[in-house]
Amino acid sequence: MKTKLFSLVALILIFFTFSSCDKTTEGDDADNALRVQFFNDASSEYTITTIEIRSRGLTQEANQPIGEWGSNLLTGGLTLAPGESTFFTLPIPNLHWSEYRIGVDDGGTTVMVEYNENVSVGSELPITHWGSDDRTVSVLVKYNATYDVIYISGWSDFAGID
Repeated sequence: MKTKLFSLVALILIFFTFSSCDKTTEGDDADNALRVQFFNDASSEYTITTIEIRSRGLTQEANQPIGEWGSNLLTGGLTLAPGESTFFTLPIPNLHWSEYRIGVDDGGTTVMVEYNENVSVGSELPITHWGSDDRTVSVLVKYNATYDVIYISGWSDFAGID
């Protein structure tokens, strides 16, 4: 009798131990959600038509795996003229970061803005989940006639919503 009772209690404990492993708490989802206000700086010379992000891993950790570029966050024909902004929520875990790239309208054609070592301010454009669950991101897009290139002249990424 004691053996059967012990076996029954052991089975119940094992069942409850493994059944609770896959449960997500409300706080877990909140830790992975980053609310972003994305600005096309008022001094930009182009309208943004595309924003894509990819995961870059933990902040302050070198050699993190790089994810694939996601789909355009500007859906339904949404564009950002200079001075305009939009809000979106990204699944970036706390203390992680993602990189973004943009496409701009160049006379009816979307051109993806690539890093150019002669004029660009940096090759990685970050959105970090650090210090707050709200983030303000801004990008300044210009044209350089000398190199005939559209480039990122400036960017910002800071905690909080402006």
